[in-house]
Amino acid sequence: MFRRYFPLLSTLPPDVSKLFGASRRRTVRQQQVYNQLKKTTVQDSFPHLAACWVGPCWGSVMQTPSNISPVCMKMAVWRCSHCLQEFEMVVGHFVDGGGVCPHCHNTQKRLDNLTIRNAQGEVVIKKPHYTKAPRMVHSNYRSVLFTNPNWESLNIQPMLAQRWELVADELTKGSDRESGASSPDKHLLLASPKIDGIRCMIGYNTKLKEVQFFSRGGIVLECCHGLVPQLLPLFEKDPTLMLDGELFAPECNFEQLNGLVRRLHRTSTRQIMEAQARLIEYFAFDIMYSAQLSSATAPFDERYQLLKKLIPVCGAKRISNYVHDDTKKKVIRATHGHAATTANGQAVKIYHVPAAQVHPSEMEDVLNEACSQGFEGVMIRLPKYPYEHGKRSFGLLKYKQMHDAEFQIVGFIPGEGKFKDGLGAFVCRTKDGKLFNTPPKVSYKRRIELWEQREAFLGKYLTVQYQELSSQNVPRFPVAKAVRGSEDMRDWL
Repeated sequence: MFRRYFPLLSTLPPDVSKLFGASRRRTVRQQQVYNQLKKTTVQDSFPHLAACWVGPCWGSVMQTPSNISPVCMKMAVWRCSHCLQEFEMVVGHFVDGGGVCPHCHNTQKRLDNLTIRNAQGEVVIKKPHYTKAPRMVHSNYRSVLFTNPNWESLNIQPMLAQRWELVADELTKGSDRESGASSPDKHLLLASPKIDGIRCMIGYNTKLKEVQFFSRGGIVLECCHGLVPQLLPLFEKDPTLMLDGELFAPECNFEQLNGLVRRLHRTSTRQIMEAQARLIEYFAFDIMYSAQLSSATAPFDERYQLLKKLIPVCGAKRISNYVHDDTKKKVIRATHGHAATTANGQAVKIYHVPAAQVHPSEMEDVLNEACSQGFEGVMIRLPKYPYEHGKRSFGLLKYKQMHDAEFQIVGFIPGEGKFKDGLGAFVCRTKDGKLFNTPPKVSYKRRIELWEQREAFLGKYLTVQYQELSSQNVPRFPVAKAVRGSEDMRDWL
């Protein structure tokens, strides 16, 4: 939102009273400070301001002062250390202005370092301790940081994937196996099937001695009680372990899985909890943290070797449990999969996702093979990349097969938030009469134009790109590509 207006705001003259000149032209000194602060966090550089943090107004609840830059231009909620009033202010503006409260106009309390002597009589400088402001509490869901406040110093945001198409040419270029230009092994990638599940990270609360399951947005998931018996021994041996993977139910479609995973304890019947324990399984594909890794920046090939050691059962057969319906361009779950069993005869609930070595030039064949087995695509990893928390990393790439089809436009939804005053989404109708919304992948300026011109599009046909059809025969993950024209196709673009 703020990035969109930044070019206009940056034409304002420098203000030498500011620390780094947020949203305006900077002096040479301010530019130097800005460049330095970009590489730090609010917690490291301004602990007295970090203590005022209540929560973010964007993204996930896992955004904390320990992983946010002081020059971040996004909105957050703060609590004044003087008047105790809460207020919203852009992170960069709060830091740039010296932490002044808009209510009482005081700067935030700043404590001096303490000088003490240790047991050997040596003088030691001790940093002051700040009492943190109460954290933002969601009315319906629990933040994982609420029950695990010690994780605030960690960055527990999951790594996100970039699109393969963005770097395909670069990775394929010069890696031709037959060219002899370089060693083929140097360019090998690791490819995994893309599971149609729900992202889930798992950590361990040492105080409560409980396994903690949470979503990519940092919300505690209350559906995973059936997984605890097989996971608990791993975390008791290594309490620092944090896994990244997906919840999956081979006998459910995505809508059914989503219903099981999002259910809260207070709204769950005994039958629902039994279904959660029976159906939900976990497929781990990465390790976020572990004392068993060589460092916090350990490459994926090291993390994957440890993952296979900790979770030896491969889920390859278990997750390729599909029957195809080519006419509807979707896949249907079979009722019985290749479930492994433990030594005592219980069904295995925890698997690792296989990652096979693949040459970049083979990726198209790999995608076709994966899709023929019912997967929604492939995930590709560069073996030497570290785990990059909260970023769309070029060490993790997604490659999916998409479909195009035309659907009639029957309505429009106005944009909200950063798309306010523009088109939020087209409302389209399938041949079966079902309605669905599809957002346009265009600039903010174009969204405004589309909203102003919306009446001209009513009744025309829209080309929609989507991944597959849901169990309700509605496109999943639809994106509007182009308005084609009227039903008789005479004015199609």
